[in-house]
Amino acid sequence: MNEHETAKKITGYLDLGTAELKAGVAFRLQRARQLALSRLSEQQAPQLALAEPGGGSFGSHRFVAVTRLSVAVLLLVGGVFAYNYWETQQQQARDIEETDAAILSSDLPIEAYLDQGFEAWLKHSEP
Repeated sequence: MNEHETAKKITGYLDLGTAELKAGVAFRLQRARQLALSRLSEQQAPQLALAEPGGGSFGSHRFVAVTRLSVAVLLLVGGVFAYNYWETQQQQARDIEETDAAILSSDLPIEAYLDQGFEAWLKHSEP
């Protein structure tokens, strides 16, 4: 038995049962049915508004979520760039410290480092 045949049988039984109802009872049943259908449509209305693209309050919630995500990503990327810049500055400071320490701890006088010929010799002797 398929759904269509089952629905026909149920409808037949319901029609037989309603044929014997008094007019007042049938009217109250009709009003109760209309009230239930109106409540059902009120409950489904917010869901339908959410289902529409950009409809209802769903669009504003989506905008807020996208904005929050965008701000979070921008902060993360900015943090990575700031850390990279800071680390580069720290490495340059360490390199300068090492160079100063090597110059100050060597036996060569400082005037030798200032001599143009010494600089030319360093460039020429590099592999």
